[in-house]
Amino acid sequence: MPSYFLVIPLTEEAKDRLVAVQPCDLPGMRLAGRQELHLTLYSLGELAPQYDEAVRKALATVKANAFTATISGVGKFQLKGEPQVLWAGVESNSSLFALHRSIGAALADAVGFQPEEHPYTPHITLAHLNSPAPPDAVERYLEDNMDFLIPSVLLKTLVLYSSVAVDGIPQYRKEAAFPLLEPASSQWCMGTKEGSSERDCVRFGS
Repeated sequence: MPSYFLVIPLTEEAKDRLVAVQPCDLPGMRLAGRQELHLTLYSLGELAPQYDEAVRKALATVKANAFTATISGVGKFQLKGEPQVLWAGVESNSSLFALHRSIGAALADAVGFQPEEHPYTPHITLAHLNSPAPPDAVERYLEDNMDFLIPSVLLKTLVLYSSVAVDGIPQYRKEAAFPLLEPASSQWCMGTKEGSSERDCVRFGS
């Protein structure tokens, strides 16, 4: 049975930058594929058939504006002292945390969903370490990329995915998409062009 999770897709420009900052492939490491470069909001686990439609209806009730977020720095999650996941961080963002809370509340009301107890730590997974990395390799990677930055990434859609593992690699299927609202009049800057202070901006509602 597939597992379900809710994500916010990233722009292609942001994915390009994330692919470029992924670590060199080491023994025991699996780099996240391009399709895996997204911002996860909730992992829902396996959904019984009777809950599937209820989850979709609940997500459709969540109303929030599209917003921008900044991807900043790299880090690691570890277990028993050994790094398990390398990730790119997301700077604290009130719109993102408000959206996360709203979705959690909607799913709790609809299907009794209980989020994980630990605080939400928004990030984009870059690599999985299935065995210990060479000494100092991870720390050197983190130090070399501590200033990694992608400013003003536009986040405008929620996507419900299902996933099954094939030979240990997740295979994704888009189950439903829920566009966030466009503000009546606002301007989103898509990031600073390399070597320039100018930004590519898109104005909505004009």
